[in-house]
Amino acid sequence: MNDQHHDHDTSDLRELLPAAEPTLTAAPAELVRWVAANAARPAPLGPDADPDGPLGDLEPLRELVGDARVVALGENSHQIREFALQRHRILRFLVEELGFTAHAMEYGAAEGRAVDAWVQGGPGGLDDLLAPGGTASGVHRLGLPAEVRDTLRWQRRHNAGAARPVRFLGCDIPMAGGSLAPVLDPVAAYLADADPGALRFLDAAREIAEPLAGGTVMVPAYARLALDTARQDRLTTALSRLLGRFTDLRELYSEHSGRAAYETALSDVRAAVATDRAQRAMAEALAGEPDLAGFAARERYLADALLEFLDRSEPGTRVVLVGHNAHIQRSADGIGGPTAVTTMGHLLARALGSDYVPIALTGNGGETVENVPDRDHPAGMRWGRAAVPDAVPDSVEALFADVRDRPALVDARALRAYARRRGLPEPVRTRLDTAFLETPVLEAFDGILCVPDTTLSADLLE
Repeated sequence: MNDQHHDHDTSDLRELLPAAEPTLTAAPAELVRWVAANAARPAPLGPDADPDGPLGDLEPLRELVGDARVVALGENSHQIREFALQRHRILRFLVEELGFTAHAMEYGAAEGRAVDAWVQGGPGGLDDLLAPGGTASGVHRLGLPAEVRDTLRWQRRHNAGAARPVRFLGCDIPMAGGSLAPVLDPVAAYLADADPGALRFLDAAREIAEPLAGGTVMVPAYARLALDTARQDRLTTALSRLLGRFTDLRELYSEHSGRAAYETALSDVRAAVATDRAQRAMAEALAGEPDLAGFAARERYLADALLEFLDRSEPGTRVVLVGHNAHIQRSADGIGGPTAVTTMGHLLARALGSDYVPIALTGNGGETVENVPDRDHPAGMRWGRAAVPDAVPDSVEALFADVRDRPALVDARALRAYARRRGLPEPVRTRLDTAFLETPVLEAFDGILCVPDTTLSADLLE
């Protein structure tokens, strides 16, 4: 992009959120009272909490979830201890009490195949699996903090004695967009046997992409700011030709390698294409020229990976999906502005209807993660502690003002129906790290779980 002039470089990604003043001066008192009167109260998760303890306090989830095939559990920020512990307990409830059979996550689909093998009893240690060659880079800590790794260890223990082991599924692009290597490496191995002539497209993509790679999408995004458009286009063209080869020769590839191997390799190629688009979109956003279609590429891949898993799974498969609130919400992301793109949750809801139930996790008080873009940082971004800002009056968090002593779970569908019967204003935003994201919250989610205080993951800032 260095052949273009940019009048404004984005130094804070919060600048991409639509700027808007609160629409209310105070939260609707009647809705605050409704939440206090109707919220279920899951057990608090203090420093000595045992996420493997009894689950009776989660019984209200039974009615909220119903017969849904996919239940999505969110978070308003990554790397938060309480969100991970709540999801751990809810995952256990859904598996142990409601018979859910798969655990999907906002984690690379290609990388997730090894995690699936491990939770089903495969060899090795989890930390080495998630961060091959050691943890100095901190890559696994950004994606799977200590509490989430503990959940995977529980899943492995559960599977050891389960009649039907719980599968693990990564749904995301590789390393959340930081590198194409996790998908191009297995595709290279596939092509070496199935179609060596196509390796020239893959090699051309690798030659350009590998020097840009890093632990998060921010590293290649910053690198692309100094990369001329023609070279970026050569990468995009190489990946496009590779994808064309896979789709044009589908029958030949499938007959040679088998349908399952072909579909896995095709998914990896599609992930590479989506990653290229995500990196370009982030680079353009950093340059002050956000590209909506580019941001949608990741959401499409997230949704398609899960839907394809359901299609090839046996009848009765039910999935617990873990991801950021901004990904799992049923509504498009934002009421307007440059980040208003189709979300994974929106696509899943269109495909699954009432079989998709998204539950947002949020909080009031404590601390959260502050993400600051930094081209000189090895990860392209600095993570730090920040105080959770006060809830703005028209946020869903403001409705939990009278239930601050312990977690509170509400059925957003019931709250929405009550608000509309009474003609009361509904919340139009929810927390996103240290900011607020505009979205029709009670349409975006079927449930809201709010915890009174949040703290950072045990190992984020070690």
